[in-house]
Amino acid sequence: MDLARARGLDGVCLTEHDAFWPESELEALRDRTGFPVFSGVELTTDLGHVLAFGLAGGDARFASARAAHAAAVACGGLLFLAHPARDGLLKVTHETVEYFESVEAVNGSDTRLQNLAASGLAHGFRLPGIGGSDAHAPAEIGKAATRFIADITDNQTLVAALRAGRYEAVPL
Repeated sequence: MDLARARGLDGVCLTEHDAFWPESELEALRDRTGFPVFSGVELTTDLGHVLAFGLAGGDARFASARAAHAAAVACGGLLFLAHPARDGLLKVTHETVEYFESVEAVNGSDTRLQNLAASGLAHGFRLPGIGGSDAHAPAEIGKAATRFIADITDNQTLVAALRAGRYEAVPL
């Protein structure tokens, strides 16, 4: 968290692949660092990686984006298509686009061209795109972020701000 703070971030959202962070671990991390820590999950689905916010805990493995969408609707969560231009093949169709609030428009691990393509896709959605470092190593922390208009104090205000479209993706 010291590195995130040093790079100008006001908080971080941990989105592990196909696993929820235990709330007790997140709370301990917040207490130890004095830094805002939020959580989501990066799901592996038939349509690619999907960032989910506000999903209830439990099993985070979904074979299909349709099942992930049903779970998100059931608990008031939201889905965003992660790094949609990374593999060059957008798998979303007119039928499946309704599963997503928007896309990850700026990804710290993607190239400039991939982020330009993803930002272009974000314009087709009803809400702006989100941004994230997609950090798997310390050097990747803080390369991209989502800037929120309102203060984000917990996972509930995070989901509310995302639902309201009160944010923007920013490269850092």
